[in-house]
Amino acid sequence: MMGLRLRILSRWTPEWLLKKGLDELASSTIQGLGELLNEHSPQKNYEKQKDYQKQVILNGNLDEKRKLMARAHNKLVESLIENMGNDEALSQGRQVMFQKGLVLGQRFRKILGVGNHLNDLVNAARILYSALGIDFQVKENKRGEITMVVNHCSLARDYNLQTCHILSAADEGVVQGLNPNIKMEFTQRITEGCSNCLASIKIG
Repeated sequence: MMGLRLRILSRWTPEWLLKKGLDELASSTIQGLGELLNEHSPQKNYEKQKDYQKQVILNGNLDEKRKLMARAHNKLVESLIENMGNDEALSQGRQVMFQKGLVLGQRFRKILGVGNHLNDLVNAARILYSALGIDFQVKENKRGEITMVVNHCSLARDYNLQTCHILSAADEGVVQGLNPNIKMEFTQRITEGCSNCLASIKIG
């Protein structure tokens, strides 16, 4: 049975909480990309990462926060590719983002009171995705395969393909953090020219 806190927040989430969640996500992912960049390019100015974080956190508008976060992600990913090469940047970037997402998911699981049922995960993800300007549905076919379908993503307007590929690993980590028995993996993305994003969801 869904916990009271999650039930209430899934019906109405105050804007201050959405902003707080977005600030945490932005800060964690920007920091993770910045740390990876510094490992491979120590001469890069570490203060840029701090400036990106401050810009997102200090801005009060949700839509502007998303745009600032996306721009920061793009710049850091571009620098990673420049210093590491495309394939290595994508591989290591996804590993770092998954771990950042996993920790955030575990934190949000406690804050939101997420139980072990799939509906709890879906409701929690809906709250977090509303902060990102993402609208999705979860569908199950006759074979029992579960898919998340993203019909709208505000970040897709600003992300380049490589950034989306790397940052989607954070989403996959958050899902596993919200419920360690559930794994999600994106199979197509709007930034690839598709009409929607698709992600397979596996339980157990």
